[in-house]
Amino acid sequence: MAGIGPLTQDWEPVVIRKKAPTAAAKKDEKVVNAARRAGAEIESVKKSNAGTNRAASSSTSLNTRKLDEETENLARKK
Repeated sequence: MAGIGPLTQDWEPVVIRKKAPTAAAKKDEKVVNAARRAGAEIESVKKSNAGTNRAASSSTSLNTRKLDEETENLARKK
């Protein structure tokens, strides 16, 4: 077996990591309770229309108010 020298590897090491938890996994009750027990800070934020049956566009906006305050007659001449 001429010509066979020492065996070498030219492979690069592979690092396998776990995926980061998704947003749904972070909100899980078990995860939140474990964070409370560990003393981590927990922030709870209520969404503006959470639990209501109103659409987000049902509130009056600035443009609607400007139109209501407009006093100029914009009718076309016939």
